[in-house]
Amino acid sequence: MVEKKVRIVGGGMTGILAAFEAHRLGFRDITLFERLEGLGGVARSKTVDGFDIRDGAYYFGDRNDPARRLLEAYGLEFVESPLRYGSVSPAADGGMVAMESFGGPVLPSDTVHLRPLGAGDSLADRIAAYPACINEAIERYCAWHVGEAASALHVSAVATMGLRRVFPAGCNIDALAALKQGDPTYDDLYGIPRELWGRTSVQTGAMPVSGYVRFFDDCRRALTSAGVRVSEGTLVSPRQALAEVPEEEVLVWAGNPTPLFKAMHLPTPRPRAKLFHTHVFHATFDGPAPFFLHNFTAQGVVFRAFLYESAGEVLLTAECVAEADDGALRQELQNLVGLFGRLSIGNQLASSVAPRWGYQPPECVNALTLLRSALNTRFGTSFVPGAWEAYAKVDKLSEISAALSRALTPAETRLTA
Repeated sequence: MVEKKVRIVGGGMTGILAAFEAHRLGFRDITLFERLEGLGGVARSKTVDGFDIRDGAYYFGDRNDPARRLLEAYGLEFVESPLRYGSVSPAADGGMVAMESFGGPVLPSDTVHLRPLGAGDSLADRIAAYPACINEAIERYCAWHVGEAASALHVSAVATMGLRRVFPAGCNIDALAALKQGDPTYDDLYGIPRELWGRTSVQTGAMPVSGYVRFFDDCRRALTSAGVRVSEGTLVSPRQALAEVPEEEVLVWAGNPTPLFKAMHLPTPRPRAKLFHTHVFHATFDGPAPFFLHNFTAQGVVFRAFLYESAGEVLLTAECVAEADDGALRQELQNLVGLFGRLSIGNQLASSVAPRWGYQPPECVNALTLLRSALNTRFGTSFVPGAWEAYAKVDKLSEISAALSRALTPAETRLTA
């Protein structure tokens, strides 16, 4: 049997994991193409004055995290730390309620009764199951966060917006726990802060020992040592790439799938990008770092704040839905982060404005399903989609690993298995 070649387009975290996983599964002729001069994509940090500038809360899990285990098997190193997080939500009296060890919204409600989940695929279909007061609060948050109604967003936006689970403030914890344990819908839509549920152990997260700039350079060296060819600064034409997929080759498209529509003669959807403003400050904080904070009040401009250590100092990243006056931004951060510990904000190190793509309308996500089907019809297992819809690294790795395994198995073996 001819050994299959693997070509991977896109050198972000998804493409890197795909390359390591292909090698682990037994592929040996692997090439990874990245259009920029350096791996990492949106997860790659910048360095300013020797500090690792992070414009998002990227982290790996504990030792059971499959993505981390895969990278460690190839020599990448991580440092563990307690994974601490919290949220700030609107209180019934118009103020703010802070909740530690819970990353979702805490919303007052006089009932926890859920209506049946809608059959549609918009975020509105999901949140319509909540009591009216929770539904309305989430709608206000959507309008503030992305300037869209929940009906205009695909349900997958729950991850990027921090809305996976809601804690109904004032509920009977034991009763809610019983509902979660007995009904998968209640378990999916509601959450209980760890400490209120008696789960006092702190979750563990991990960051690359070298920081996210050197980490991707380390990934490149590890891939090269494993025999993977890394071609940076190489823009791959979708039309040409799809024209050159023989049966003995596997093409993994880990980059933006939008150019594939035209190459497959399909209508190209119009993905929506939301521009966010990011600011990074020197800071001192008497609480733990790293610390992740999500703001669900739909007030101000900060939707998330992230405290982390770099070069022996604490840095504070503020992710904002709009630009703000420096003084107003500092005051807002004091009000939010100050609910969890004493904070002092120093000089600003960096600022940026960049698009993010995790807020797509249902029609765009549905178009990906049609694209997958067309690619599968034409190429079968020789084309591996880059887990485009998945949000978590673990989910992306699982999906790509399964597809690579199918590509590695001869068709006649699959038919007789």
